[in-house]
Amino acid sequence: MDDRNALSSFFYKLLRGIKVVGKKITGGQHVSGRFSEVKVRHDSGFRELISNTLEFDISSLLRPSSFLYILAGVGIILFQTNNNLAINDLALRNEKLREQIQMTSSVITSQELKMDELHSIRNIAQDASALGLVSSSIPPVELEP
Repeated sequence: MDDRNALSSFFYKLLRGIKVVGKKITGGQHVSGRFSEVKVRHDSGFRELISNTLEFDISSLLRPSSFLYILAGVGIILFQTNNNLAINDLALRNEKLREQIQMTSSVITSQELKMDELHSIRNIAQDASALGLVSSSIPPVELEP
């Protein structure tokens, strides 16, 4: 809880310093005819801003609880990244398996068609032998129309 108070006081001082610097700079600006030639005469406001931020006690942030918060945040980020990588890997494996299944099913289908063709030729040969027909050893003659 002390870390939050230290952070809020730091940001409060920083914002207060920016407002003070803004008031001083706007009072001391010299603007010529062109927009790019804006010159600031007094840069002491910037020095005050730096000194206000340097007054902040950074040791209040360097406590074990701050490191535990940072470590927990990094752990959550690493866990989420690991999950995303695992999901991507599983999606890639799924796609490869899907392609293998499609190839296997097409091979099985072609084998079933070939088996049906051979089975029908065998059935025709059996039916022909039952009728007393014998297959010829002379190759068939093709007629052209």
